[in-house]
Amino acid sequence: MSPLSNFMDPNLDEKEMEKLLESGEFPKLPIPTALIGNKVIVFNHFHASILYGFGRYFGIPVGIRKPKGHIFTKPLELTLFEALYLLKNKKIDIILKQSEKKMNEEEFYQFACDNYPAFDDKYRIYEDLREKKYIPRPGQKFGADFIVYRKGPGIDHSSFCIQVLANHSKIGSIDVVRSARLATSVKKKFIMANPLTKSYFSFKWYKP
Repeated sequence: MSPLSNFMDPNLDEKEMEKLLESGEFPKLPIPTALIGNKVIVFNHFHASILYGFGRYFGIPVGIRKPKGHIFTKPLELTLFEALYLLKNKKIDIILKQSEKKMNEEEFYQFACDNYPAFDDKYRIYEDLREKKYIPRPGQKFGADFIVYRKGPGIDHSSFCIQVLANHSKIGSIDVVRSARLATSVKKKFIMANPLTKSYFSFKWYKP
């Protein structure tokens, strides 16, 4: 049986999946995902609901801007950061769509580094935030690497904008002012993150 058939096959045991949705537990076997281009897709909507729901908030449901509840019937797109984190924690498998070859952690890490600028530095911060029980989401809309929730989108507003400083990067005062002003305009705290030490620096406006 093709590895992809697990989430393409319409004859899945829905009763078993519905039980998992009631409990919020992960399946015993890793959830199969497909790497298509540079996107990691979860096609089975039961699996997608388990990853996104129950306070986990992994991925973005395709075609649903703000899901109501944690159960939906659409595929889920994972960022490369989310996919690597879940792969490392043995929650998903990543399968190349064309060759149907399952990627190991090292292969996917190298793929992500080749396809995303400064992936290594940014992943260190993503992983650190997840381990600290925060929920990092893509922050490009706010001019940052990540926006960070304490509880999750739709439950609370994101509290922080995080910009990861690559170990070779330079940042000037104008960059700090620009980023801090942007974060302030959307009522978020602007934070710079050092991936080598996993330390965080915030800024406040001060009027003498």
